[in-house]
Amino acid sequence: MIVLARLSRAARPTRKLSSCARLLVALVVVETPVLAQTATGSVRGLVLGTDGDSLRGASISVPGRRVSASSDEHGRFSLTGLAPGPASIRVRALGHRPADRLVTVIENGWVEVIFRLETSPVALRTVRTEAADRERQRFKTEVGASSVSMSGATIAAIPAVGEPDVLRAVQLLPGVLARNDFSAGYNVRGGESDQNLILLDGIPIYNPFHLGGLFGMFMDETVGDVQLLTGGFPVTYGGRLSSVLDVTSAEETRRGVHGTVDASLLSSSVALGSGLASGNGSVNIGARRTYADLVAPVFGRDALPYHFQDAQVHATRLLSTGGTLSLTGYAGQDILSGGLSALGDSVDVGSGGFRANLSAGDYHFDWGNQILGLTLQQPLGPGSEIPLGGGAGIGLGDSAWLVQRASVSHYSTTLGFARGALEYSNRVTEERLAGSLRWHTGVHAPTVGYEFSQFQIRYGSQSPRTQVTLQSITQSPSVGALFLDDRWQPAARLLLRYGARVEHVTSAGWTGVSPRGQAKLFLNRDLALTASAGQYTQWIHGLRNEDVPLRVFDFWIASDKSIQVTKAQHFGAGLESWRRADRFLRLEGFYKNYDRLYEPNPSDDPAVEGDEFVPTTGKSYGLDLYARQLETGPVSGWLAYTFAVSRRTRDGVSYAPAQDRSHNLNVVGSYRTASRWLLGAHFALGTGTPYTDILGQTIRRNYDGTTNRWDTGTPNRELVPVEGERNGARYPLFHRLDISASRSYAWRGGRTVVTPSLQIINVYNQRNVFTYNFDYAGNPPTREAISQFPILPTVGVRVEF
Repeated sequence: MIVLARLSRAARPTRKLSSCARLLVALVVVETPVLAQTATGSVRGLVLGTDGDSLRGASISVPGRRVSASSDEHGRFSLTGLAPGPASIRVRALGHRPADRLVTVIENGWVEVIFRLETSPVALRTVRTEAADRERQRFKTEVGASSVSMSGATIAAIPAVGEPDVLRAVQLLPGVLARNDFSAGYNVRGGESDQNLILLDGIPIYNPFHLGGLFGMFMDETVGDVQLLTGGFPVTYGGRLSSVLDVTSAEETRRGVHGTVDASLLSSSVALGSGLASGNGSVNIGARRTYADLVAPVFGRDALPYHFQDAQVHATRLLSTGGTLSLTGYAGQDILSGGLSALGDSVDVGSGGFRANLSAGDYHFDWGNQILGLTLQQPLGPGSEIPLGGGAGIGLGDSAWLVQRASVSHYSTTLGFARGALEYSNRVTEERLAGSLRWHTGVHAPTVGYEFSQFQIRYGSQSPRTQVTLQSITQSPSVGALFLDDRWQPAARLLLRYGARVEHVTSAGWTGVSPRGQAKLFLNRDLALTASAGQYTQWIHGLRNEDVPLRVFDFWIASDKSIQVTKAQHFGAGLESWRRADRFLRLEGFYKNYDRLYEPNPSDDPAVEGDEFVPTTGKSYGLDLYARQLETGPVSGWLAYTFAVSRRTRDGVSYAPAQDRSHNLNVVGSYRTASRWLLGAHFALGTGTPYTDILGQTIRRNYDGTTNRWDTGTPNRELVPVEGERNGARYPLFHRLDISASRSYAWRGGRTVVTPSLQIINVYNQRNVFTYNFDYAGNPPTREAISQFPILPTVGVRVEF
């Protein structure tokens, strides 16, 4: 045992506050709890093996006292409510010798200890053990049903294009729709793709996609856990209408450098991590780069000159106060540049009286994200309180957690043609401060918190060569939010979660309140009914045409006087049943109503600021079915089915949005053999999404006022398509089968593991339609289908050490 640090705090007399009015005042004060006088202390520590590996599930107790705990996945534990003075701490772990150590508990303070247990193999008869999975824990303690959790190991077992991908895995979950193979972007329960809040360690990310959406920015080796909330999410999340994807970085707690190297036909990546020698922290780094630009010249001069790269760092430090301080940083960049000669005929672009011929020269397209965040998580000892002044305070019960976070998120993109003839650019920077305080008092677990963001948003289209500015938008909005959330268990079988979020957006001059509530009724220990309702708002919008099947250029803009804050109402009801400790079935119906959405204005005048969007209303409703076998045995996987209907209304005309898919089915399975084989399969089936049919083409003729004549259409004849009803047609049925196989080989006594893998995407080479190319120049006219992924085999190798 090693005693690292001790911290004592001065006590002071307090007076408890019981009135409701004082509680409301406490919700808006700065969260600076202090310890009240109490005759207890706490012990926090770490349980390690002799090799420095953290031990999960170790039992920690104090003989003769009713105090105990278990170590978490990082080997950490805490014992609170101990009387000051000498105390014997006992640690037990399967396969290790038990340890008893004497520590001195400090009044109103913490004692930090590290236990290193010696290995002691024990021969036992055959037994069956079942660990409580995060999904099972969620079922027992969380109220909302629209939540799915996955680990990095779960994601790695899914067949992928070259390498495991978090955003590709998310597409296979209930309520989530991927419109086509060429997009890692996704739509949730009929919402638009910009309505998804994506977080890395609590830091928002605006465009986490590579190659127009084909890959995600999250490197599999750096991902610890993934949680997706598809609806009815609590007031602790704000700023988006449809869903929350919360990604947590992996942490390496073993001493010494450990890591993973991945290589595939598309990219290579490396991730390294190490626990600190003192056992009170860890450092993890990761990097990835494609080599498409290096391989492309082999296939010809006009091959795609494209590559992307990622770099990520995550460091955690255990503080002497029992809290943790963590740092997360990420930088990624996509670069696509080349010559325009491959485009053939001249390309004319024009707007606002400016026209440029781009047949000569080159193009350059780049985009990327950079984020940096610092997070403090501090547990507060028994007797802590929120001070209100004058000696009054609100008690925080037997345990409390304070979280404070400061972060910067930056997204930028530039699209330029012909060496400065025409350029589009967009920059979004969000500087954010956020904090929350959570505590437990009997049957209540309230949380109060705040968020404040300062934005810098710039969009422009210009011709640097001619020094002509076509359009320029600059915004600097501030957004503030306060929220109160409470988890209440009024009866043994009833869980409630309710709260409200107050928000203010300066650029729009808007203040609003969003109430939300969830309920869960346990019919027995394995069966529960759920319900949820709430209001959601969004003040930053992605200007992209959802009807276009492939996302190219993102344009983000904030709400202002002409673009109002959008709102949506969520309603849900469902049932969840557990057949065993590792198998469950969930059925949930949902309804979403949008009172105001915005889409790009096809008649946008660059000279007029504020007409970039046109408003629509909409709704979506449907049913999600989710059946899952957890990763506790050789066979695991899930079945996710969604029936959904989405409609939009603009100027009195109703239509289906481009992401509307009535039926969507994904079946994912994996099988781990005793000989270290991992076999995976994924089958997808979905009805076609809408598109606008082309009924014909006509020649656009221009009137010449000097001659009082219309041109004849030659020599520069311009053909204009004649469109049918908006999204009135549907693509054919989509279906595809993917398989994967990998085999692990252990070297150096198991300290190095090499895993070669093979993935085959679209095994039976189904020609799923991506889009149609119409040609009415000939007689008869023709329609050519452009397919999505053909049969696509890829190989890779992973080395873990």
